[in-house]
Amino acid sequence: MKASWCVWVLLCGLFAGQAATAAELHVAVGLAKPPYVEEGGQSGMEVEIVRAALQQAGFKPVFEVYPQARGLMLLQSGRVDAMLTLAPDTPVEAFRSAPVLYYRNRAIVLKSSGIRLEHLTDLARYSVAGFQNARLLLGPEFTAVMARHPRYVELADQQIQNRLLYLHRVEVVVGDSLVFHQNNRALGTRLDTSAELAEFDLFPPSPRSVGFLREEQRDAFDRALKALQRSGEVARIVARYRAAYGFD
Repeated sequence: MKASWCVWVLLCGLFAGQAATAAELHVAVGLAKPPYVEEGGQSGMEVEIVRAALQQAGFKPVFEVYPQARGLMLLQSGRVDAMLTLAPDTPVEAFRSAPVLYYRNRAIVLKSSGIRLEHLTDLARYSVAGFQNARLLLGPEFTAVMARHPRYVELADQQIQNRLLYLHRVEVVVGDSLVFHQNNRALGTRLDTSAELAEFDLFPPSPRSVGFLREEQRDAFDRALKALQRSGEVARIVARYRAAYGFD
């Protein structure tokens, strides 16, 4: 009887351990991009929203930091369970969640340059620095214009965009406005960012979603995200980060 009891206890422990492991979700996160993803990939506006929704859905998220191309490869090969966040044109086969938030990509110039931008095709006249994979993520018209642009460069480290603009090495940078202004703060005294800027809305708001390996995990996440949006928790997370970074 005693032996049977011990076996039963061991089996219960084994099944409990398997359940805990099954609830663990490995999530690829891109490189630091404050305020959306902070250094180390464990915090930031979008990381915190995704964590809250995954926990509400019953998962234990484990965030792992990778460059975007590496993260996409790991998701495609099934070596991670999910990746945040994906733009509509991100080239990966995955079950995409409802939008977690929206980026505001803009064309940013030094006001003193006198540059005026009304259409995407106007960018062809100027040197341009975009973020990594911008050609794939900002729509077909941008892709077409940049495909034949001899003075276009993409950068994984978006702080370099700020340096290039303020040092007059490029005339236009393309990226999310919040990321650009936070990079100015992060660079501090290492770069004179006192020059006035002009920003042009050439791009529509870009929805960002989580890509999942499994449809049922995506569905559970979407239900939890919707509940958090209705409760006001998502808005509170966004407001907290905007205030912390001085955007309000």
